[in-house]
Amino acid sequence: MLILLLLPPGFRRFLLALGALVLASLLAGAFSPSGLIRSLIAETGPVVVVDPGHGGVDGGTSDQEGTLEKDINLAIALRLRDHLRAGGVKVVMTRTTDTDLSPFRPGKSGRHRRDLAARIEKARNTRAVCLISIHCDWAGDKKRRGAVVFYNPRNNTGKELACAIQEELNRIQAVPQKAAPGNFFILNQSGLTAVLVEAGFLSHPEEARLLGTPVYQDRLARAIANGIRGYFQW
Repeated sequence: MLILLLLPPGFRRFLLALGALVLASLLAGAFSPSGLIRSLIAETGPVVVVDPGHGGVDGGTSDQEGTLEKDINLAIALRLRDHLRAGGVKVVMTRTTDTDLSPFRPGKSGRHRRDLAARIEKARNTRAVCLISIHCDWAGDKKRRGAVVFYNPRNNTGKELACAIQEELNRIQAVPQKAAPGNFFILNQSGLTAVLVEAGFLSHPEEARLLGTPVYQDRLARAIANGIRGYFQW
């Protein structure tokens, strides 16, 4: 403080303004991985939570053959876990089997919300640098195809991470897409950086066939892992 008082008034005002700007950025969550996230990684090592969407009684959507989204999500997520671990990243899975995180309770409503809340709580408890939620999409227009990564538009780190993953996914898919803002419960959590990957459209016959094959599932998982590692520079 004494040193600050001895500085010329103009330079002192500059330093105070700079400090206020940095503080405001931190409070707003507008920081890059070289800031607080880097500090967290230095303390604990990188931890990523991988969340295979749906599971158990919640099958999600399905393709025309009846293949359930929950099974494809899990297959991709397990491969993503393996690719990340091979690069030295600690991975926590929200599920590794066909189950959900909030089993059906007779007379109790809100099972879906409780399930999502349990996934979010697991991410918070592990102090993960990010949560990657894996899903498949469906549309009435059977021509729609392509993996899309969604982010919370109020989380700069989430947006940048989503764009990095999208860039890698576009290398392997026929129709390039753009990362997009999304209004999903799992994304709209303060203090948690999360992205949601819609790996493709089960309503598109050709893409549904690809999504059901281990080879394409592994290509998707590898692309997502490359996007994560590339963004955080691991």
